[in-house]
Amino acid sequence: MTKGRAVVVLLVLAGAVWILATLPWGVEAPGAGTGPSGVAEVAGEDGSGSHPLLSASAAVLAVAALLLAMLGRIGRIVVCVLIGAVGVGVVLTAVSSQAPATTLVPTIAAGAGVLVAAVWSAVASLGWRVSGRYDRQTDTAAPQADDDDPAAAWDALSRGEDPS
Repeated sequence: MTKGRAVVVLLVLAGAVWILATLPWGVEAPGAGTGPSGVAEVAGEDGSGSHPLLSASAAVLAVAALLLAMLGRIGRIVVCVLIGAVGVGVVLTAVSSQAPATTLVPTIAAGAGVLVAAVWSAVASLGWRVSGRYDRQTDTAAPQADDDDPAAAWDALSRGEDPS
């Protein structure tokens, strides 16, 4: 898996967890909405609203996916461990809730997918190269600059050679 694919897969999984967090998570109590007259009903009081722990997990997963593309080898391993912990947390949150099966099963699948993607990214990231864009390039076989050629003098300066 390439670095770009890993980031895209993890961002898609973060979006899936985010969407699953907005689904109904509680079991509606019998007789809900039949309270005493004159008492205002509060939305989400019955537990059917979004799940804040999954929303936070999705946000952490999205940020970790972006970090995965920027860090070096050890940083990527640490981020993959964090992503795996988020996947386990999503599964444990789903299992410990009283959500209906229509919400529970996809959430467990998404958490397992996050865990698999974390392990897959950790193994694949060992072969990723760190960007050396700003590293100094030293070329020992570079031709010597001709003193009369201004373009060669500028090229020597660009390589970091001292003209004096």
